[in-house]
Amino acid sequence: MKFRTEGIRFPPIVKLREAARKFVGSPDFLDLGQGLPGHIPPRRPLIAFSERILHPAVHRYTPDQGHIELREELALYLRRTSGVHADPHSEVTITAGANQAFAGTVLTIIGKGDNLIIPSPYYFNSVMAVQLVGGKVVDIPVGSGFQPVFEDIEAAVNKRTRGILLVSPNNPTGAVYNRQLIDQVVDLCMDRDIMLISDETYSQLVYDGSTHYSPRSRKDARDHVVTLGSFSKDFGMSGWRTGYLVGPSLFIEEFMKVQDTVTICAPTPGQFLALEILKTGLDAVESEVKRLGFLRDLAYLRIDQIVALETVRTGGTFYLFPQVKGCTDSRKLVLDILQSTKTLVLPGIIFGDAGEGHIRLSIGPLTTEAIDEAFDRLAKYFNSA
Repeated sequence: MKFRTEGIRFPPIVKLREAARKFVGSPDFLDLGQGLPGHIPPRRPLIAFSERILHPAVHRYTPDQGHIELREELALYLRRTSGVHADPHSEVTITAGANQAFAGTVLTIIGKGDNLIIPSPYYFNSVMAVQLVGGKVVDIPVGSGFQPVFEDIEAAVNKRTRGILLVSPNNPTGAVYNRQLIDQVVDLCMDRDIMLISDETYSQLVYDGSTHYSPRSRKDARDHVVTLGSFSKDFGMSGWRTGYLVGPSLFIEEFMKVQDTVTICAPTPGQFLALEILKTGLDAVESEVKRLGFLRDLAYLRIDQIVALETVRTGGTFYLFPQVKGCTDSRKLVLDILQSTKTLVLPGIIFGDAGEGHIRLSIGPLTTEAIDEAFDRLAKYFNSA
């Protein structure tokens, strides 16, 4: 029997974790692979949630679009933090993470033979989603500072283009895209009547004076921008699978056909916990975001001491994406690092051809001591290479 998915590359991080399996139980194994924060949801909202756990509503479906009180609180939160004005009844949907929000968006707007433009390096699941529907990804290598070049994006648009994806702050590079670029892409989408998909999963994780800019804050662009977000990173809720989508009401109506088919609704417990955090836990979230900033400072200080790694200090996320001097096979390099140091990092090639020669380091789940140990190991590895 033949499967439609046979031509799609298997999720690369799964294969790498299989290679690391024999080290995972070791007390000195260090995992800088998966994109996780180091914190769990704040204590006060968790306690409030636990007191509601016996309520029948926690164990039932919510409306397909999500619990209305959560949508209302989220709309207020987005207005305060990103300047996004959204009607919680018609323009906001709660999803099973930002991944599902993106896949659902792809199913809603892209058909066989259509294409989506994505700056590269990119998050590999985005490409997989487009391929699953028979679409094509047009990847555009980024320029200096990992910033996309508008002229390259503009030149790539053709009659089969249905949208452009911008992920800012970016996974894997950490780049925070500048406002001028984003506005240019918005204008292009409006002019060509295509959709800008703005993945803002890391919107609160901005540092070093960088500012997150949400294109949906432009009132004239709201019919051409879909915003994706997640509670996984800043709220520490990665295992709860809860995210959101904000888009034009007509788009939301069509998206709900996908939502009902794929998930019916996002997991109810995650929705209730996200609501509790929005109501009583934002101070704790802000504290964790600052803690991640301290970890970034230490990681950049340590990585600058490794001559073999050329690093651009970007303004967001908890990822570092250094280029390894002389590296032409990052998969082989990463496996050798794993075998030699019991430290897992990700090869840049899994984030597209433009990522080859780089490695991605995720410092989110580490302590300061673990960061020092990780960079001690990497320094020893590269100095002896």
